[in-house]
Amino acid sequence: MRRLFFAVVGLGAGLALGVWAVRKVEATTQRLRPEALAASAGARAGSLGERLREAVDSGRAAAAAKEAELRTVYRVAEPPE
Repeated sequence: MRRLFFAVVGLGAGLALGVWAVRKVEATTQRLRPEALAASAGARAGSLGERLREAVDSGRAAAAAKEAELRTVYRVAEPPE
């Protein structure tokens, strides 16, 4: 009776593990399909461009603020524009 019980438990655990593995593999193959990779790459490139744009704008603002500070400290007139 004990052997039968543990055989059924082992079979159930093996079946559950097999189902989990198949689902995991299917999800990974869906995620790695060319269409999904292209969409993911496009989204990442867009967000990278946006972050780069924000970084450049922030750097320009900081440079302008520092330049104004230095012009005040050294009493230099504003350059003609």
